[in-house]
Amino acid sequence: MRLGAMPRWGSLNRALLIILVLLFFLTACSASTNETADIQAWTDILENKQAALEAPYPDEDYSGYGLTWYQVFVYSFYDSDGDGIGDLRGVTERLDYIQSLGFDGIWLSPIHPSNTYHKYNVSDYYSIDAAYGTLDDFDALIEACHALGLRVLLDLVINHTDINHSWFAENPGFYNIADAQGNGRWESLPDGRYYECQFWDQMPDLNLENMELRSELELMFSFWLERGVDGFRLDATGEYVSGNTAKNIEILTWLNVSIKAIKADAYIVGEFWETTNILYEYYESGIDSFFSFPFAGSDGAIARLLLQSSVSIEDYFSRTALALDSALKLNPNATNAPFFTNHDMSRAAGFLRRDANLIKTAWGLSLMQPGNAFVYYGEELGMSGSGIDENKRAPMFWTDEEFAIGMTSGPPGMDAATHSFPPAIQQIGDPGSIYSYIRDAVHLRRKYPHIGSGSFSIIPTEAGRKAGAVMRSWLGSEIIIAYNVSSEAVEISLPGTIQDILSATGEQAEKEGTTLTLPGFCIVILST
Repeated sequence: MRLGAMPRWGSLNRALLIILVLLFFLTACSASTNETADIQAWTDILENKQAALEAPYPDEDYSGYGLTWYQVFVYSFYDSDGDGIGDLRGVTERLDYIQSLGFDGIWLSPIHPSNTYHKYNVSDYYSIDAAYGTLDDFDALIEACHALGLRVLLDLVINHTDINHSWFAENPGFYNIADAQGNGRWESLPDGRYYECQFWDQMPDLNLENMELRSELELMFSFWLERGVDGFRLDATGEYVSGNTAKNIEILTWLNVSIKAIKADAYIVGEFWETTNILYEYYESGIDSFFSFPFAGSDGAIARLLLQSSVSIEDYFSRTALALDSALKLNPNATNAPFFTNHDMSRAAGFLRRDANLIKTAWGLSLMQPGNAFVYYGEELGMSGSGIDENKRAPMFWTDEEFAIGMTSGPPGMDAATHSFPPAIQQIGDPGSIYSYIRDAVHLRRKYPHIGSGSFSIIPTEAGRKAGAVMRSWLGSEIIIAYNVSSEAVEISLPGTIQDILSATGEQAEKEGTTLTLPGFCIVILST
């Protein structure tokens, strides 16, 4: 073998190798381009489907009674920049979806700087968490919401801060710090004293009876209300002074007066996780609403009605009337805040056995309740999520396409999400979908202010344990809402004419004379 021939053969090999590499990259780029086109196409399909939907009920006479809110857990909703984390720009991009469902406003989960995915440990009340964007992004979201007629609630987390908030080192009087441990959870400080931290040792509890702190918080309220926020959701009101109802009501009274002094029409809804009548005592504070925990979750009145044969619809109606009357007794301007699930609860699909008829009917019951109603993101799709909190805050199920733009990665540590029902892009436009049912229910709340704001009275019937009717009166007008929450058809003797039907199965109600025939899992609105 002549060594002199080697260079010529080696040069040929190198040339072939270069050509092969170029072909590989050209093929890869072509595949990447096609993949990009495919994953982008779903957003266009989504928007086209929404645009093709029948317009919501006319609202020329609608004046904001019985508002319906959509809870957005920002981290998991929609990712605008490809980092796997939802953000404020993402929420802005998908306002079309929220509006297509007919909602009046959104409740944003905490958006302030925090070192956790849930953001309930705030380290700065005047900024936006960097993962979510900037104050400019927030202002743009507010502007876009208001242009669409959507209101915005901020999650106001003032029971505690993050331990790294500057106040903890610079203003210890702002916190519950004592020489000895009190009830519940307390942790030690280097100087031998203790700080209260009922939820987590990294979240020290604020001393909301401190007047200097109150003045500081009032400045913060002004900061956000002047930026266009329409109100607040108050986190953990029952722990402001743990175990002391009277002091909590005093603090809530101060909050209500302070916020309304800045923005008279600001809406305030409080979280007090209580299922007994103590909940209604908090209305004495003047706060507009408190979440109706007695009706929510796997142990609430709605789930019991649907899952337990021994629970009658009359019992459910009586509880609904009690909730409304108890609130109004202490605050004539109050309204309840019905909801069925939230970020702390298992999603409905699991405890309702992944049964579409039960899921739809549960939301029909919740959305027909008096008050300002709330729907947790993804519940309109029947998303799954139970167990650890991270699982309950899984990525919004926009599409099942892998690596689709906008899809979030979800909270660290969550289990793999598996859903029993199709993603949003498939449910929109399907009249039998959970999406369509909840959309119709939300629109009925707008069409009939009687639902959110009217009086509530039970109509005696003999339709069995799972069917009945109520009268809803509003400004001299009356409607009847008839319910059948069983799987079997029933007959009810009622006056009036059928106006609208919420049927989980698609079967329609019929009326001959005074006899109303309700198919299984059906809610009907009649004019009187």
